[in-house]
Amino acid sequence: MKLSLAVLLRQLRIHLIAVTFLSIVVLLLNTSQIQTSSIIKSLYLHQNLVEELTTLQESDFGLTLIKLEALRNQLQFNLDELNRKLSFDIASRYFQDPAYQKTQIETLQKHTMNYHAAIQTQATLQQNTKAYQSILKTERSAIKNSLAAFIELQNNILFKKEAINSYLIYFTVFYIILIALSYFGKINRSIRDLHAINRRAPDYNYRVKEFEYLSKVLHKVDEEKRNEAYRDPLSQLHSLKGLIHTYNKKKIAYNYTTYVYVFSIDNYKEIRSQLSEEASQAILKKISFILSLYEKANEYVARIGYAEFALVLPSDSQDAAYNTCEQLRKTIEETRFKTEIVSVQHLTISGIFIVKPKDKPLEAALAYGGDFLKTSPKRQQNTNSIVLAF
Repeated sequence: MKLSLAVLLRQLRIHLIAVTFLSIVVLLLNTSQIQTSSIIKSLYLHQNLVEELTTLQESDFGLTLIKLEALRNQLQFNLDELNRKLSFDIASRYFQDPAYQKTQIETLQKHTMNYHAAIQTQATLQQNTKAYQSILKTERSAIKNSLAAFIELQNNILFKKEAINSYLIYFTVFYIILIALSYFGKINRSIRDLHAINRRAPDYNYRVKEFEYLSKVLHKVDEEKRNEAYRDPLSQLHSLKGLIHTYNKKKIAYNYTTYVYVFSIDNYKEIRSQLSEEASQAILKKISFILSLYEKANEYVARIGYAEFALVLPSDSQDAAYNTCEQLRKTIEETRFKTEIVSVQHLTISGIFIVKPKDKPLEAALAYGGDFLKTSPKRQQNTNSIVLAF
């Protein structure tokens, strides 16, 4: 044989070790991305809990103190959960100094407790003086800035992980293809040499059946993954076609009213004209990531136009569904977007909240929402409109 099987296998073993190492690194980065996404969700939950503190009424101070104690326990539990998630993220230290992240959490905890203590003091003393209002305003501003800085830090870490992970995946795939092409001829020559040594005629019928079976196994891929039209390549969310397909496939299990939220970025044509294509796509990716945080079981998010997105919420409570959409609008409004022209750019969205009639398909509600955002004079920037029937 021109190349002995022993040498061939030794070379393949080295390549297999390299591919295994790259796969482990990719797996660790993917796990780290999941941890960072979970941390960001916890931070948004922390933000919601702090917002609850501001809505406590002062008419019943006994009830207020009970609510304060319950919220304090939730906040402390959420901070402990953040610490635990950061300790499990072993790859995070390569993207950000662990001591700095620990300082960020300690700062967040300090401001949270100070804010809680200020409200508790006000409720206990039953006073609402300008001095107390000033203290509350200062502490609220401090915790808001601390949360915004921490969320921005985690978002930047996540984007770095995604970029490195993408490069590693492309490199690994290219490396595997290169190995396959390089050794295809060598393995064929070795097989011919083995056939020359072993003169027994092969059972071709058996081989054909074996290859047919392997082909079926290798090409048995899920329909959504096989059809690229079901997934938006830029945002990695459902496309319009994928959203409708997924909803229609599972809607038989829905016992709730379906609420459809369609929104678009305000003045995006003017904003896009001032930015490079890379910067505008980065903004769309960031909004897509924020939207993906609101996707739960039996709820779907999608990018249905260049700057248009949709959220489908089957729910038994209209108020709960609308509050989710309103919280999404506020979250995007408070998110900072860095560009090469200005350091921080705030974007707003306007949307339409639709109660879908059961006798009309999802595509009709999506089409109505898109037409409303494009042509309706009732549309207002940074506002959600409600449509109960169409």
